[in-house]
Amino acid sequence: MFYFILYLALQVVLFGAWVSGALDPYQKKLQELLLEAMGETKVSYGLKKSLIGKKLIEDENFTKIQDQLGNQLGGVFAKGGLGDGLGTMLSKGL
Repeated sequence: MFYFILYLALQVVLFGAWVSGALDPYQKKLQELLLEAMGETKVSYGLKKSLIGKKLIEDENFTKIQDQLGNQLGGVFAKGGLGDGLGTMLSKGL
């Protein structure tokens, strides 16, 4: 029972730190590390998610085209892509 109360107290403290914004620098750094491990920048990941995430038309062929466009356009700004420098520079501001 003691460990459960200790666990709940820790969750309340972490939630309070998150709401107050004290964890924002750590969250940003963790996000950058995870994106770097995936070979992405914030710009390339954002482009992929925005183009692939919401389907404009529920047509199978159009969905495939939209997915390919999102992956290719996002890949331009990813690590090792043609726009790698631009993607990295723009990601610093986000």
